[in-house]
Amino acid sequence: MNIKEYIFSYFRRKQPARQAVFTNFEDVRSVLVLYESDLSEKNTIVKQLRDELILENKDVVLWGYCNKKEIDSLILPQSRILGRQDINILGAPRRDVIEDLQKRPYDLLIDLTQQPCLPLRYIAMYARADFKAGLMNNTGLYDFLIDTPPQATPEFLFQQIVKYLKIINAK
Repeated sequence: MNIKEYIFSYFRRKQPARQAVFTNFEDVRSVLVLYESDLSEKNTIVKQLRDELILENKDVVLWGYCNKKEIDSLILPQSRILGRQDINILGAPRRDVIEDLQKRPYDLLIDLTQQPCLPLRYIAMYARADFKAGLMNNTGLYDFLIDTPPQATPEFLFQQIVKYLKIINAK
């Protein structure tokens, strides 16, 4: 374990115990989606997934991370891409980024990251979401996990998370 991972684990242990609040998928109103941005910052697939949620009357906010120094995309209320200028030397988001994130609560957080991404794990940890879902990993951040190998795109993970959340509603 490198020093950045060790420090993340330390901050993770300092977080208060989560009380997951499962809301029927139909009743979910606000969704925070985390994803790995492509270098061009177009993120066509993620925007298509966002549109699927919007068609189901969800208020969707996208937060991505792109491992480059300067981000060209605007910071908007519904979409933000973080870059290296938004994180500190340890891989954690700057305090102002965390404050922006925590201004708003969400019913559901969907983490679509396929590969370990320390800045997005911090975002997932600090996000004020009643229920958090993502890829199976050992971080202990999520209330609902999908055990699947990483894919080239986040579509499969997204479809699996939504499918199983809807099935749980039906029961």
